Amino acid sequence: MANEIQISELVAGTGSGGLAREAIADLVLEKLYDPTDLSALMSRVPWQALGSGTLTVTQDAAPGAFAARTSEIVGGISNSDYATGSFSLSPAGYSRKYQITDLIPLTGGPVQLDRVAANLVKGVGLTLTDLLCALFDSLSNSVTPGSGVDLDVSTVYSAIYQLNSQSVGGPFACVLYPEQFNNFQSSLRSEAGAIQFVGATSEMLALRGPGFKGSWNGVDFYQSDSVGTTGGGADSAGAMFGAGCFAYTLGNAQQVAGQIPQALQFLANEAMVIEISRDTSTFMTSLIASIFPSVVEAEDARGVKIASDR
Repeated sequence: MANEIQISELVAGTGSGGLAREAIADLVLEKLYDPTDLSALMSRVPWQALGSGTLTVTQDAAPGAFAARTSEIVGGISNSDYATGSFSLSPAGYSRKYQITDLIPLTGGPVQLDRVAANLVKGVGLTLTDLLCALFDSLSNSVTPGSGVDLDVSTVYSAIYQLNSQSVGGPFACVLYPEQFNNFQSSLRSEAGAIQFVGATSEMLALRGPGFKGSWNGVDFYQSDSVGTTGGGADSAGAMFGAGCFAYTLGNAQQVAGQIPQALQFLANEAMVIEISRDTSTFMTSLIASIFPSVVEAEDARGVKIASDR
């Protein structure tokens, strides 16, 4: 036989043409990454533009028990110290930029400006998570099974005991590096009569988001690859903490958008602003996203660092 119609004869560049060498499907699947957003574990302080780049939040004095009077007609009491506290939030600029050429939209491929912008929006939670995890190593209280030693159940109990001794109310959140969480579960398996670990269900994930692993002994466990190192890099610096330990704010990006011409604004809301930059000399369009976060320790005594083998 001769003159058969074959794919190899129709692919452009090898014969008469007519078939593309490769075609890209409309379906776009996400590459593997850690989407954990831990912003819900912090207290959010609404940003207020009051003529300063720093917002100070007052922490009220702790109440105390009353003192008995000296007698029926004599008070015998003195003024009590009304000891307030405070912490400060100072938003700083964080940005990310993508640039695409004019040929990208011309080809009709799936990666267009809207998809790039959606990718930038996802980065807000990732940034807050990075900033939160970076603070774990600075917590004053800490527990460890030993440098280079795998995390075990006893060390997790020690963290719970420390928080309880500080009168920190539960439930607690525990954020661990993936290897730390693996080691904890391995240790938990060998415990006789240990309290059951309740793994995350689809309903729990919908409520708490990716990264939530489950609950054990009144502690909600999360894992994140944003957890940093301690001890010269040999150990991971995870943490267990109660509500109010950390706080964050996001500077109102809409106020920044007020000085950007409308024609250059791709997206502007309270959390972020995305602007368009056009370089006509190179025929490329850039999307530049900016956010203005600040993440701090609000009350150090509400948290404890968990250092174990990385």
